[in-house]
Amino acid sequence: MPEGIYTLGVWRVGPGQEATFVQAWKALGDVFARWPRPPAGQGTLIQSIADTGLFYSFGPWHSLEDISAMRANLDAQKGIGRLRELCTEATPGAFKVVAESTAPRRG
Repeated sequence: MPEGIYTLGVWRVGPGQEATFVQAWKALGDVFARWPRPPAGQGTLIQSIADTGLFYSFGPWHSLEDISAMRANLDAQKGIGRLRELCTEATPGAFKVVAESTAPRRG
């Protein structure tokens, strides 16, 4: 299995800031998309149905070096800073794939 490197963020958004957070997250994705070496695939933002202030974001990257370069980039820092401003808690991190499961296909 090829090594998959992902960023994963857990975001607790302040009350009433959910729509603004989603727009700021999309704007950060636009920053990444303009880079000469953009992330390895599509970023995803999910929101809890039961707790609408809770979001998770994740996306694949080519390498840990690319994640480090992203975190050092001034435009990325600004975008991540904007996300943090809208949150009461923010926990971004880097992760690697260690196992995968495939559900059986039906039909």
